[in-house]
Amino acid sequence: MTRIAVSANSLVDYSPDRWRLIKVEAPKAPKLVLEAKRGAPLRFDAYFAASRDLPESGEILQADLGQVILGWSKESGSWQLGLTLSPEISLARSSRWFEILRFAHPDPAVHEEEATRLGQALAQALGIPFASTDAGIAAEPEPEPIPLVDLPLHLGMWRLQPADENGEGELRLLREKRWLQSRLRQIAWYGLWILIYLGVSIASLTSELGLPIAGTLIPDPSWLPYLGLVVAGLLALAIARQVMIILREPDALRINAFERTMSAWRGDKQLWKINAGRVQSVYASEVVKKRSRRPTILHGEINLHLLDGSFLSLMIDREKIVDALLPGSDSAAEKKRPEGVLALEPAEVTTALQAAAVHIALGLGELPVWYDRRLR
Repeated sequence: MTRIAVSANSLVDYSPDRWRLIKVEAPKAPKLVLEAKRGAPLRFDAYFAASRDLPESGEILQADLGQVILGWSKESGSWQLGLTLSPEISLARSSRWFEILRFAHPDPAVHEEEATRLGQALAQALGIPFASTDAGIAAEPEPEPIPLVDLPLHLGMWRLQPADENGEGELRLLREKRWLQSRLRQIAWYGLWILIYLGVSIASLTSELGLPIAGTLIPDPSWLPYLGLVVAGLLALAIARQVMIILREPDALRINAFERTMSAWRGDKQLWKINAGRVQSVYASEVVKKRSRRPTILHGEINLHLLDGSFLSLMIDREKIVDALLPGSDSAAEKKRPEGVLALEPAEVTTALQAAAVHIALGLGELPVWYDRRLR
């Protein structure tokens, strides 16, 4: 995946079969503005559609696209990249061409190469011709292999690993067994206290067991047995909540690189499944201890940022991790890393959670990865 900054608040990332225009306005979450993907309609958000007089549906079929056009505008002093449309759509909007983005600079030679590469990549992703006022740009060289941290990766209560020894086709994010064991221990502890409260309360109501007449915070000590029954009921509700969490929470997430899908499983039961076409990016979030001699993470999670702007939680790690950096990472540079939401490149990965987010993004089709860093 290649990423090019178009302006101070927008960028484009692209691969051979996908092209995305993303709006970045800190401290807001990055927003997907337009997406071109091989074999799928051109999709864009409501504001982009309204500002260009495009269909309110937010998509244009590839059959209604003509070609990608790149040209230099003397009036605006910028390279303008856009698309031509079919006659049917053009008649409705009184123009056959619409602009996607522009590189503004008085000197046309400054951004010519970047603009041309973006135009070629967009045409490749859509499978349509590319036309430019200057075709002298050399073909883009083959990208170097993306440096990835080896699997498996241990992420507190989770573990990311390949589904088989070959490591191809599917990744699995597995919840550690100790998560279930801790829930069962909590249930057993609550159950023990239920028996104690029930035993004492029932004995107080059915026998001549003496009740304290002083040192209590309630006005009438005779209420104590009934208060014990209430506490036992609340503990029973806490047990029911733990049971529901065990039954509803997945113990495995499967990332299928061939189908470009992710699914959640509880044993042999599939809880949900999502296609990569509904996802705009992967988020790796970490809360980092600000004043610490050794790099320490207090909280970590990985989420999918969906096209509708919502987030789908994949995993949450609430365990405190001391010395969280991967071998070879520069701890001094890590301390200077700014707070906020930043684009995360594979070469910039410094923790296991960041590395897992990159693996997941690649498994879903080279999605963008954002790193949300918070200090505490």
